[in-house]
Amino acid sequence: MVALLATLEQTATAANGTDAQQLVREVIRHELEAQANESGDNRLWSYQEHTRRDGKELLLEYCETRYGTIHRLLAVNGQPLDPNQSQAEDKRIRKLIDSPDAVEAAQKKERADAEEEQKFLKLFPEAFHFREMERLGDLVNLTFTPDPNFSPSGMEERVLSCLEGTMAVNVKQERLVSVSGRLATEVKFWGGLAGHLNGGGTFSVRSENVAPGDWELQSLDVEMSGKVLLFKTLTIQEHHTYLRYTRVSPNLSLAQAAEHLQNDSNP
Repeated sequence: MVALLATLEQTATAANGTDAQQLVREVIRHELEAQANESGDNRLWSYQEHTRRDGKELLLEYCETRYGTIHRLLAVNGQPLDPNQSQAEDKRIRKLIDSPDAVEAAQKKERADAEEEQKFLKLFPEAFHFREMERLGDLVNLTFTPDPNFSPSGMEERVLSCLEGTMAVNVKQERLVSVSGRLATEVKFWGGLAGHLNGGGTFSVRSENVAPGDWELQSLDVEMSGKVLLFKTLTIQEHHTYLRYTRVSPNLSLAQAAEHLQNDSNP
């Protein structure tokens, strides 16, 4: 009887793992399709970001257009900009709008970053074993650990192969809600010659449903350290919170986006 119960438990665990693996594949496939559709439909937003940079708490506002995204600094350490700082922001934004090459370069970087994120997501079902922890309505919480059969071929994949953590998905909408990971071991690049990341580093990313069918970034936190080329100490500390998503017209020009940001900066 004990042997039978053990066999049934092992079978249930294996089935749970298979179901969880398939669930993650479907959610990530749908997530990537939805992101592509949102981009193709010109669903554009203005939104705010709270972040820490160079020891300061910054509040910025962004406005998306078909030609690129521009932003404006609104406050530093909880204090609105003084007249000199506001004029400096006006000047910076005007210079950007009058420089088509700079706008195009920024837009190209946005696309490259999005492609890297998508490439990263596509690897998840191959790089990890998933197990379901609990279901809370439409929310399913899972754990993930490295798949020993995964063969990393680049730096990003080497980082993936050392991660473990948790993932939350919305099964009704088939969207990714959050991912939190931790480097279980040190990650060496080129045997350590090109540098390394220390074990114990963490990252967390969370999205939210800001409108029917639209999920956008809510928060991003990264805490990692290491060395580059054995000499330069590397410390990555990023903390971002995104809020106040508001739809804007897909026909907005860069000049109109700048005006929108300026109006929102005035009390």
